Amino acid sequence: GEEGALCMLNALQLKAEKLAADSQDDERDAGDCATGMVGQIQAFDTLGCLIACPQMCGPIGSTITAYMTNGGGQPAAKAVVCANENAFSCALIGGAIAKCEPLISKAASFGFHLPQSLTELNSQC
Repeated sequence: GEEGALCMLNALQLKAEKLAADSQDDERDAGDCATGMVGQIQAFDTLGCLIACPQMCGPIGSTITAYMTNGGGQPAAKAVVCANENAFSCALIGGAIAKCEPLISKAASFGFHLPQSLTELNSQC
C-alpha cells in the first residue's frame, strides 16, 4: 500500500545519494542503461521503453539523482528533464508512447511527475 511505497521511496533516496557519490559518471552515459538506478528501473520496464529510447538512460539517471538528493525534489528533476528535452521526447512520440507510459505512471506513483505528452513536455520547458 501507500506505506510500502513510502518505504520504497525512502530506500531509493538513500540509495540515490550513495549512487550519486559513487557512480554519477556511469549514469551520464546515454548508452549505459544497465547500471545504477536506471538499471534498477529496467525491472519495471516490461514493455521496453528504455530499449526503444536508450538516449534517455543518462538523463534519467541525472534526473533521479537531482530529485532524490540534497532536497532537490520535483523542481530539480524538472530542470534536468528540460535540459534534456530532446532525449525525453522519445518517450512521448510514436510507438514508444505505449512502451513508456507504464514507467511514467510508476514514477508518478512515487511522486516523481514526468510530462505525459509532447505538448506537456514543451509547455513545461
